[in-house]
Amino acid sequence: MAKYMRAGLLILSIIMAASASALAQEEPGEDAADNVPAVTPPLELIEEDIQADALRDLETEETADTTEALPPPSEPSSEMDEIFGEAQYAYATEDYGVALLRAQTAAAGGHPQAATLVGILHVEGRAPRASDDTALTYFQRAAAQNEPVALYQIGLLARAGRAGLTPGTAGGYFQRAARGGHVPAMLAYALSLKATDVPQNAGEAMDWAERAAAHGNVEAMYQRALMASDWHHGPQDPVDARQWFERAATSGHAEAALQAGLMAATGEGGEEDPVAALAMIRRSAESGYAPAQGQYGLMLYQGWNGAEPDLTNAAHWFAEGADGDDAESEFLYAYVLARGEGVTQDLQAAYLWVVRAATDFEGNPVDNPQRDELQSRLESVLPGDVTARLRREALSDAAG
Repeated sequence: MAKYMRAGLLILSIIMAASASALAQEEPGEDAADNVPAVTPPLELIEEDIQADALRDLETEETADTTEALPPPSEPSSEMDEIFGEAQYAYATEDYGVALLRAQTAAAGGHPQAATLVGILHVEGRAPRASDDTALTYFQRAAAQNEPVALYQIGLLARAGRAGLTPGTAGGYFQRAARGGHVPAMLAYALSLKATDVPQNAGEAMDWAERAAAHGNVEAMYQRALMASDWHHGPQDPVDARQWFERAATSGHAEAALQAGLMAATGEGGEEDPVAALAMIRRSAESGYAPAQGQYGLMLYQGWNGAEPDLTNAAHWFAEGADGDDAESEFLYAYVLARGEGVTQDLQAAYLWVVRAATDFEGNPVDNPQRDELQSRLESVLPGDVTARLRREALSDAAG
């Protein structure tokens, strides 16, 4: 589904290629915390209408083998509410010692959200002698009262294999938190279902991602789009995927904006719309997303949609993407440096960047014959000691 535009040494054209960034987001392995916030800020408690909607929806569901909806947490006393309010204020003003004392007091009085806050202070390392085990103890105390944020936090600890928990148990905690109305947990549960790679879980995974998206979770919109596009258990529906990419893009998701723009450029999943394509890819580039910066630069270089080529701005965007460790942008920047297009010709700088473009941001080799050819041409005109020094610099830069 994800597509990039690549430059050749003599001819520039649109080609199909896989988006490494999108694939990195697709599976929630060890880096899944990048998709879902590692810690839910304790001040962002679940809104009553969201929790009520979640519980009402689940009460009417008629699905087999499904955990019953959680009852809402028990109501703490007004006195404990007041103490917890003091803990929240102290946390918000970064007075963590007071926040911990107040939260512990309210937790001892049976306040589940206060117990959750104590756990979060330990997870964040803001408590004296902070530990995952203590955090888990408090989260479990809150979870016993069906406090969704605590259930979600236990799921995060389990997914990371912390506090003696195993990753295989994370999905159950995410499910319970999701059923209690916790929106990030809805997405986390959707991704845990997707990670099982069980075909029968595909529909439920998409459903939970869509629920989170319905509550405004932008990452859920993007993940829902990926599920509809090239996921082997998904519907392979480019029309549906494009709609979700566009929704996420409109809500500020940079990667979704790039994908939506590329689909608009090629007419995949709907009508071809070069004006919208340029606007969305530019939006993604201006947000700092390195792969989009290279793509936007390429559109300027080509003279997209009949416009005059803008070599100076194209070189600028290639440089921006290269600085962001995008291999395609690194190659494009090396290319214009070698040719002196939109930037002063500098063969040594071109060689440095073309060597860096040999691997992606994760250090994996990049298959780009044009890059290989450009490196070979530069090596034929630069002295051997210079290319050796530049290779060392490139490797040092990549390691740093």
